[in-house]
Amino acid sequence: MIKQYLKQAFQMLQENRLVTVISIAGTAISIAMIMIVVLVFQIQFASFYPENDRDRMLYVHEGTEVRSSNGWSRGGMSVEAVRECFYSLQLPEAVSAYALGAKPLSVPGKRMYKAYAITYTDPGFWKIFSFRFLAGKPFTQADMDSAIPALVLSASTARKIYGTTDVVGKQVMVDMEEYTICGVVDDVSRAANTAYGDVWIPYTTDINLMNNSSMENMSGWFSVCMLAKKRADFNPIKAELKKHIALYNATKQEAEINFLNNPISQFDVAIGSIGQRTVELKDYLAETGGLLLFLLLVPALNLLGVTHSAVQKRRMEMGVRKAFGATKGNLLRQVLYENCLITLLGGFTGLACSFIFLPLCKEFLLKDSDTALHGDMLFQPAVFVVALLFSLLLNLLSAGIPAARIARQPIVSSLKDNDVL
Repeated sequence: MIKQYLKQAFQMLQENRLVTVISIAGTAISIAMIMIVVLVFQIQFASFYPENDRDRMLYVHEGTEVRSSNGWSRGGMSVEAVRECFYSLQLPEAVSAYALGAKPLSVPGKRMYKAYAITYTDPGFWKIFSFRFLAGKPFTQADMDSAIPALVLSASTARKIYGTTDVVGKQVMVDMEEYTICGVVDDVSRAANTAYGDVWIPYTTDINLMNNSSMENMSGWFSVCMLAKKRADFNPIKAELKKHIALYNATKQEAEINFLNNPISQFDVAIGSIGQRTVELKDYLAETGGLLLFLLLVPALNLLGVTHSAVQKRRMEMGVRKAFGATKGNLLRQVLYENCLITLLGGFTGLACSFIFLPLCKEFLLKDSDTALHGDMLFQPAVFVVALLFSLLLNLLSAGIPAARIARQPIVSSLKDNDVL
């Protein structure tokens, strides 16, 4: 029976091609616009390579403040502050400090001038982020402690410099300093804000980073990322951090460090919070929720008139079918199946359009226009299903209500096509 209804519904859609196209296009536009907005949020929030545990991450970035009687500074923290306030924490599963830079890379004997994104970090970085090593391994704590000039390259960087990823053990000049390649990792998308880079180097090998501090050796260039054992540990970690900050400040004569609204979670980052400014969830929902509702309702409401009008035009047809024995249930189910089919066709068309439009429009939708987009950061079935069900509900109501009223009418009234309901 269902197969027969679907077959009849498909035939009816072919007979009313203009209405069908308008209905499918309206549903597709609604779904596509919603999915694009949600996908942009998804890129900021969802876990994907190599930030596979974003739901357990905490960040201290752009929110280190040091004050003293001589003034104040905001930015990063010193190595000493990292060691005293963060490395000593017991609750996190892993802690990593990092500083960003850009320097040219060359092979020995051949000077190159292209600058690459460099992350100066520590072995904790490899515990927090799930990098895929194509060759070699990360630098170790022993390398870090001894300031061994080792580094990890991304696959694309290795190919640009040596033409292959089989480069473990070879030498690379970082600016004018020689380093040994210890590992090569799969490329990282710019959407992975913290893990992204072309090169990863132990920060102890850079004298300037180690010595560039001020405000009683509290202010510097470093940010911190922490991986909690579970999300429920966020508040206990923040409480433990406050104690360490107080102990550290007690060792100073005038300067005092604090991290403003830090540490913040990946969800905080996704809704627009930074270390110096917090965005409340209710404000984000009010703004984004209103946008989603607008994007969903405007095309959908336009469809209501089209769908309602299409059903009204079929009053005489429904009257004839009733005269030949069709029941109210048969007539109503036929109309509903047709609209279900329209919604499904429009929904999957809209989903496909969202995956096409997002890469084409990422220059103004995303912070970095050259962000690489992968399936694991885009595909979100639950969001699509919710949007599809909402569109289906509107379509069924717009068609089902007038169809039910017509189905209840006497046959003679239905056959009078010029009557107004």
